[in-house]
Order: sequence, then structure tokens, then C-alpha cells
Amino acid sequence: MRYTRAVNSFDVIIIGAGLIGCSIAHELARRGLRVLALDRREPGQEASWAAAGMLTPASESIEEHALVPLANASLALYPGFIERVEGATGMNTGYRRDGALEVFFGEGAEEKLQHWLAAVRRAGFHPQPLRTAELRRAEPALAADAAAGAFMADEGSVDNRRLTAAVAAAARGQGVDFRAGENVARLTILSGRATGVETQNAKLSSAHVVLAAGCFSAQVQGAERYAPTLPARGQMAALRPAEMPVRRVVRGPSYLVPRNDGRLLIGATVEHVGFEKAVTAGAIGRLLSDAVRMLPALAHAPVVETWCGLRPDTPDHLPILGPADVEGLWIATGHYRNGILLAPATARALGEWIAESRTSLPVEGFSPMRFAASQPEQAHSANH
Repeated sequence: MRYTRAVNSFDVIIIGAGLIGCSIAHELARRGLRVLALDRREPGQEASWAAAGMLTPASESIEEHALVPLANASLALYPGFIERVEGATGMNTGYRRDGALEVFFGEGAEEKLQHWLAAVRRAGFHPQPLRTAELRRAEPALAADAAAGAFMADEGSVDNRRLTAAVAAAARGQGVDFRAGENVARLTILSGRATGVETQNAKLSSAHVVLAAGCFSAQVQGAERYAPTLPARGQMAALRPAEMPVRRVVRGPSYLVPRNDGRLLIGATVEHVGFEKAVTAGAIGRLLSDAVRMLPALAHAPVVETWCGLRPDTPDHLPILGPADVEGLWIATGHYRNGILLAPATARALGEWIAESRTSLPVEGFSPMRFAASQPEQAHSANH
């Protein structure tokens, strides 16, 4: 294979231009660095496009308590993050700070609520328990057997498709160079230092390389030891009810996320089926059944979209963030179900690390070296 020589070199090359990659690119460009973002498709068309956009550190982190401090820090960064992006672009991201309801139905609802409350309180959250009458006042359209629940006042949602487009536009406005359809084959490493990447079309050089390729991260030669990501398929559906039946995110057997454009999102499955992208009758049927179970008025709402995406999972379901043992190589992947929520904190952390050689964010436990230490080094496979 013949390569063309890169005409330009960059301060930073980012592999992957989903919301995580775009957010890092924007942050680094704001700090005056010359950034190139490469993506195998158009920016933001993989997991970032397929998500629900819930900003929910509690519900997504009960089993992964190590993630809670970073999730809370990122949620706190969201208002400023949205203000900068919307201010720079004039684009509306559908950001909502309505809180969220956790609802339990039918027999045993109170016992399930108490179990859930104990778990989230152990993680440091403070939900407001609601009696049946309070639930009904909060969301009158809930099924008659909605018997117990709790309100999480600090949570919210964002239209992830709009947000990713806006962050990419803001990054372009700061001078970031985006190149779509560029599949990165391998890292270029010389004498223990990352010096760039090779794509199917070119050799590109940079002082730093950031791997942010989601579930495809492990396919980049030279990165496998640090980012053993694997895909976790999530299927979703959207309805367009005549009138929006809920005011906020509602979680029960499935979760319901209202959008400002009148759609109601229903999600989501978690399936480890490799890289197979397919919407299946059984999964969508279960989601629709759950939605009607929670809100009977949805029985006659038209289905306007079904889709699936591939989340970037990791062996311990925690993100992979920080420097590798190769100078100039940084990892920002494996966000699993929390990529939309963690985008501001991930961008801030990478900006601080690269520009200041430190970070103020609570990232302990997420180092890529936790995986590299247990895997044999593939001797010089990426060295040229």
C-alpha cells in the first residue's frame, strides 16, 4: 500500500468524532491547539447518534459506584458546556433540567423502591421518595398501579443528536479540522512516543494522539492493550403522541425520554451480539409493551422511528481515561451507557492533561494501564 505524505502536522490528532471526540477537540482548540479529528463515518453517527440523552448519574451508576464522582462532576459542568456550545453556534441542543422520576408498579412496588433507595443512597444520592398521590400529581398519565417512586431533582436530558452536531460546529468554529471517512489503521509510535497515525489514505503526524473511537477503539493497531472495548447493542423506539404525556424522564421497566420536538423516546436494550447492527421485532416489541404498561395512553401513539447503536463497553463497564505508557498517547473511550453524560468532564480532563499535565477531575480507577498491565505487549506492532 502506498501512502501520501501528510502535508501538515498537528498538535493533536483525535481518532473518533462522536460526542466525546468532538468535545475533546473543541476543548483543545479553545486552548489554542491545532487539532485534527478523524472518523470512519461522518462525525456523530455512531453511539452518539443512537443514545437517549439522559443526564442521569444515579440510575446508570448504581452498580459502578467508582463512576459516581466523575458522573456528578460532569453533570455539574453541563450548564456551562451547553451555554458555550449554544452561544458559539446559535444551535438549540434540547437541554432540559426537569429532573427524573423512578417509578415502581404493581405488587411489591414499595419493597422495590426501598431496595432502590438504599442503593442510590449508598452511592451518595438523595432522591425524594413520593407517595402514590404525589406520583399522580407529578405525572398524571402514569398507569393506575404506579404505586411507589422517587424524584431525582438534579437530573435532566439533552437531544444528543442536536448536541453532537452543535459541538462539532463549535469545534469547527475554533479551527478544528474534521476528516470523515478516514479509518485509522494503526498508531505510529517511535522510540516510545506516539507521533501520529496511519489511515488507509495517509500518514499523519502530531505531538499527541487521543483515542476516542468508541467500540471501535480496540480495532486500532497499537491501542488494543489500552482500550479493549467491545460493542453493546442498544435498541430504541420513538413515538409521536398527540399530546406529550410526561413532563420529564420517567424510568420504570424501560425509560421514557420526552423531546422538545414532540417525540417520546423509549429505551433501551443492552445486548452483547458483537458488531451486529439490527433492530429486532422481539426487542422493539418489549420496549413498546413496557411503554404502554407505564403510560396506557401511549397505546394509540404512532411509532415514528426505531433504531439501534453500539455502546462502547469495557471488561469492567467503566470508562478508559488518561495517559498510556507511550508518551503522547491518551485514551478517552469505553464510556458504555454514560457517554452523553460524561462528555463535558472527559473533554475537561483531556484538555487539562494535554495542556497542563494534570487534571482536576476525579478520574482515579479509569487509567488505561489497568488493562495494559494484564495483557502482553505486542512487540513493536505499531512502531515504524
